[in-house]
Amino acid sequence: MNDEASRMEMTKLAQGFPCLRHAWGVEPFTPEELNRWAASGVSHGERVTASFVLAVWDSSTDWECGRFELMEALHVWPDEHRIAFLRWAADPWWP
Repeated sequence: MNDEASRMEMTKLAQGFPCLRHAWGVEPFTPEELNRWAASGVSHGERVTASFVLAVWDSSTDWECGRFELMEALHVWPDEHRIAFLRWAADPWWP
């Protein structure tokens, strides 16, 4: 998958989570902007969700918004977010 296609897939992934639909860096997908948004004082659930998307993009980066923690996410996510995560987890992919 080329970079442009990867970024388009990341936009689709992020938009599957209602809290990220209007976040910075989602469309077009710009991970640095999404990280900046998530570290800018958004809600705890928004930060956790952005950290998931950023971990899919590059789990080796020490994102300012923090590392993704699955148990924390499952605790704070509403059903719509859990469903979006499970959709990805059923057939996971990485750019």
